[in-house]
Amino acid sequence: MEEEYHTLLTIFDIVKNDPNPETYLCNAREIILRQYNGWDVIQKHLQVLADKEFIVIKQLDKIAISITQQGINHLQMKSINNMQYTV
Repeated sequence: MEEEYHTLLTIFDIVKNDPNPETYLCNAREIILRQYNGWDVIQKHLQVLADKEFIVIKQLDKIAISITQQGINHLQMKSINNMQYTV
């Protein structure tokens, strides 16, 4: 799995219990606390994910990241594909 998808999984893990995960605004601290990578690497991952339209990055008072429905769908498809290979 490409490293940026670990970051996408981290974001999904943060928002998955929210009734509207696409509207939850993650902050950098929430992501950093759940990652082994440093902020510079995480920023690169976020940019790749934003380019693929899996997340939206907003510059408010602080940076805020939200997952898109396309990002959620991508993770679900990867999960289904991985289950097919492990059965």
